[in-house]
Amino acid sequence: MENLAYVNGEFMELRQAKISIEDRGFQFGDGIYEVIKLYQGRLFKLEEHLERLLTSATSINLNLDYTVNELKELCQEVLSCNRTNPRSKSGSLYLQVTRGEAPRSHSYHDGIETTLIAYLLPAKSISNQLREKGVSVITIPDKRWGYCNIKTINLLPNILGKQQAKKAGVYEAVFVDDNKVTEGTSSNIFIVKNGMILTHPANENILGGITRQVVLKLARNRFKVKEKPFTACDLYQAEEVFITSTTKEVLGVTKVDDKEINGGQIGRVTTKLHKDYKEYIAKFKKN
Repeated sequence: MENLAYVNGEFMELRQAKISIEDRGFQFGDGIYEVIKLYQGRLFKLEEHLERLLTSATSINLNLDYTVNELKELCQEVLSCNRTNPRSKSGSLYLQVTRGEAPRSHSYHDGIETTLIAYLLPAKSISNQLREKGVSVITIPDKRWGYCNIKTINLLPNILGKQQAKKAGVYEAVFVDDNKVTEGTSSNIFIVKNGMILTHPANENILGGITRQVVLKLARNRFKVKEKPFTACDLYQAEEVFITSTTKEVLGVTKVDDKEINGGQIGRVTTKLHKDYKEYIAKFKKN
């Protein structure tokens, strides 16, 4: 079974793939990334992910000398080189770009050659039992920098938050900034309040998820929807809560901190949206 990684123009076995210890991504977290889900060997919302990658590159003045079409070709080449690997059918493609290798210094020269890597991640499945039961989350202070809309590899607050959730025995940690709920460590969050779906606007305080975009589009076909900040109190008192991401899709939340949501049951809106999302994916697989 092939398990090949792409590193700066070359394919090699993943376990043999290496970058310089002076790579700025390794030393400073100076880089960006995307995770793109595969359904039956097809990359879901590939163009949207690649456009966001290019936007992230521009935002941090990283010279990514590729077009969307060139990146598409590279992604397909990674899949082709790993055609016997089950990950190429139902896993995810990880794509990362760093500013490149240079002697350690906080400042950098414009002529540095970027480091581009790509490889396949295994599928992450969520059991039907967990989907039916829902998950528990905790809230934590949002101490991240002011540009959370950039998908940077510098994820230390997210890592610490996710580890805090793990130690608490819950699924996810949700950031709260000045009493406003922003997002999860690796997800966007929605609530239902007075029959209306609310989620934080896609500004510099959150990463505007690709799955979030799809869910908002689907939700507007059925429900009242508003992109509006909401408070921790709103979260505790919500009729329903759910989170979204590339790998989680639409996942119901039945407990926040010590507060039960909807009597500890997945709600009607969450159930319908997850069904709509699965149908959306089914159509994608057929096309």
